[in-house]
Amino acid sequence: MGDTTRELLLQRGATTPENLVRAEAESARTGRPLTSQLLVMGAADERALAAVIAERHGVPGVDLSRSAIPTAALELVPRAVAETDGILPLSTEGGRLHIAVASPADAERVLPEVRFVTGMEVSTYLAVQESLRRAIAGAYEALARGEPEWRGFAASGPAGQLDVVIPGDLRLPEGDEVIEVADGDLEPLGEADEALAPSPTGEAPIEIAIGDGDEEVVHQVSAGAEPSPGDRRRVLVVDDEPEIRMLVERALTSQGYEVETAADGEEGLAKVQAHPPDLVLLDAMLPKMHGFEVARRLRSDPRTRPVPIVMMTAIYRGWRFAQDARETYGAQDYIEKPFRLDDFHRRVEAVLEATASRGPAKGPSAEPLFQKGKELLLAGKLDDAVAALDEALRLDPFMAEAHYQLAKAQRARGEHFRAMTAFERAVELRPAFFPALRSLAALYTEKGFRRKAAETLERALAAAPDATTKDAIKSDLLELLGA
Repeated sequence: MGDTTRELLLQRGATTPENLVRAEAESARTGRPLTSQLLVMGAADERALAAVIAERHGVPGVDLSRSAIPTAALELVPRAVAETDGILPLSTEGGRLHIAVASPADAERVLPEVRFVTGMEVSTYLAVQESLRRAIAGAYEALARGEPEWRGFAASGPAGQLDVVIPGDLRLPEGDEVIEVADGDLEPLGEADEALAPSPTGEAPIEIAIGDGDEEVVHQVSAGAEPSPGDRRRVLVVDDEPEIRMLVERALTSQGYEVETAADGEEGLAKVQAHPPDLVLLDAMLPKMHGFEVARRLRSDPRTRPVPIVMMTAIYRGWRFAQDARETYGAQDYIEKPFRLDDFHRRVEAVLEATASRGPAKGPSAEPLFQKGKELLLAGKLDDAVAALDEALRLDPFMAEAHYQLAKAQRARGEHFRAMTAFERAVELRPAFFPALRSLAALYTEKGFRRKAAETLERALAAAPDATTKDAIKSDLLELLGA
C-alpha cells in the first residue's frame, strides 16, 4: 500500500516510462490527475489504470468503459449532485447502493450524505476521474432518454454487468470457522416557545427560563396534585443543560411522574443499566458519550432493550434524523428543541401508553425463531433459515446475534452484499462481536474492499478472546497491509 501511483504504473506495466514522463508533464500543465492524463493521451488502458488505483488505495476499482449501468440506480442521486460531487451510482445489488468516485477522499466526503439521503448502505469503487466525468454525463443522458441502461464504449457483457477490479487476491480465513464466542464470553460494551396555561388547581406555576442561543424563553409549569406513590412511573432525563433538566423534571413531576436526571451519556447509561426506568428522555448531543451511542447500547443489551427512548435534540433536525433515530437506534419518538410543553406531555404519554405492554415476558418473543433459524442454518436449509431469522429480526431488530446468523445464511446463498449489510449491523449493535468482525473482514477482502477489511481486522484484534487468536489476526493484518 506504500507504493505511489507512479511506481505502480511502472511495476504493473500499465504504461511505458516514456509515456509516463510525457503524461507527468501534461498533468502538471493541465491539472489532471496522472491516471486521467494517461487515459486522455491514449497511453494506457482504462482497466489497467483502474487496477493501479485500486491497488494503491485498497478499494475496488471499476473500468467504466467496459461496464453496463442500469439507469434505475441513477434515480437515487440527482444529476446536479452527481456532477458536483463526482458520484456515479452503479447498481443497487444486494439492497446496497454501489457508487463510483475518483478517490478515497471523495468517498469519505460524500458517503455520509449519500447514505443519509438514500437510506441505503453504500459501497464505493474507484474510477479514473476523466472516465468518471464522461460516464456521469453519458449515463444521466441515457436516463433522460428513458433508456434502461448506459453502456461504456467497450462493454460487451450482459445488462447491468460491472467490470470490477479487485486489488490483490489475498483471501483471509472464513471468519465463521475461526471461533464461536458465546454471549457471556464477549467483552462488555464500554466506550419550546410557548408556555403552558396555569393549572386548573389554581396553584401558582413555576417559571423556568431557558437560554436558546440569544433568546430566553420562559416556561410555566404547574405544580399539580401529587399522585399516590404506587401510580408513579419513573422517567430518566439525560441532558447536559441544567435548565432543560430542571424544566423537564418539574414538568414531569407536576404530571405525577417520578423523575431522575443524568448530566452526561455515561451517567445516563449507568443509571438505566442499574435500574431500568419506564422511559428515557435522551438528549442527542451529550458529553462523555453521544446520545445516539447511549441509545445503541441500550438497544444492544437484552436487559435494557425494552426501555422506551424519546430522543431530544436542538442539533439534528428534520424528518430524516427522526426516521434514523427510530429505525437505527430504536427511539420511540424524536422531539426537536425548543418544544411546547403541552406537546411534550402528549408525546411522552403516548409513548408510555404504546409501550406499556413491552417487556421480556410480554408479547411474541424473537428467541424461538432465532433458535429455529440457527438450527435450519446448521442443517443447510438456507431459505428456511433466512425466513426464520428475518421474522426474528422483525420482532426484535436489535438482536445482534440474529443479524450475524442471517449474514451467514445470506453469504451461503451467494448474497454477498446483503450478508455484508447484516454483518455490519451486527457489529454496529455489538462493537466487540468478534466472530462477526472476523467474518466481515473476510467478506470485505473477498469483494476487494481491502482498506475496510484492514479497519475491521484492527477492531477484531481488540476484541480477540485470547493471545493465540490475536497473533493470527496480526498475521492476517500484516499480510493484508503488505499485499
